[in-house]
Amino acid sequence: ASPCCHTYAPAPRRKALNPRFSYTFAHPSSRFFAMRFFGKLAKKYPVLIGGLTLGTRYVAGDCFTQKVVEGCEWKDYSAKRTLTFGSFGFIMGAGPLYWWFVKFLPSQFTFLPKWPAIVSRSLTDCWTLMPFFYFPVFYQVKEAVFYDKSYPVNQIPARAFEKYKEGFKSDLISTTQVCFPMNLILFSAIPHHLRVPAMSAIGMVWVLTLSSRRGKNIVTDQVTATSISVHDAATNPITSEIA
Repeated sequence: ASPCCHTYAPAPRRKALNPRFSYTFAHPSSRFFAMRFFGKLAKKYPVLIGGLTLGTRYVAGDCFTQKVVEGCEWKDYSAKRTLTFGSFGFIMGAGPLYWWFVKFLPSQFTFLPKWPAIVSRSLTDCWTLMPFFYFPVFYQVKEAVFYDKSYPVNQIPARAFEKYKEGFKSDLISTTQVCFPMNLILFSAIPHHLRVPAMSAIGMVWVLTLSSRRGKNIVTDQVTATSISVHDAATNPITSEIA
């Protein structure tokens, strides 16, 4: 018989996969599935996702600063410092920053052209929220976490406020240098509901800066007037840094 007359059994048909679970990372339509899923989640639970992403960024940033930038050993690692950054990041991301970046700032300067409005919103963030809300909250959280019972607990707010005043100028300068360029990206290219998570991703440079400059706890020793003059106390404060 001629070979062309031979019949061949058809290959067995593969069982169709459930389309709900048939995504693979090789498929073009599913390469960004995780990103799309995260976007939907952030849109549905913006406050929670904002707090978790910002808190995670602050924890990761402080860990990196302590271990890599400062090169400290595990025995010298400050868990309180990391707790400070994690708590502060969650508090800010789960409410204030969501309202600020998603609700309030986008509605401001709408009478200006696109880029002047973006620049105005970015500077408003750097020169209002950061110095008059962000840093006051940061110093209060930090002082509370580092509280060691060496002074009355009701002195926490006052001591935190003193540290806030001492660092006000340098904090404002560093905020403008680091956060202003990031805000330009945030307001020009990121959808509203993704701004806090995006800030958590692109703002790692800011966390490293903040952790390096303000992560360590500075304790000011109380020196009596009998041992040092008021002028010397004002010009040469005795400080020690506790990692």
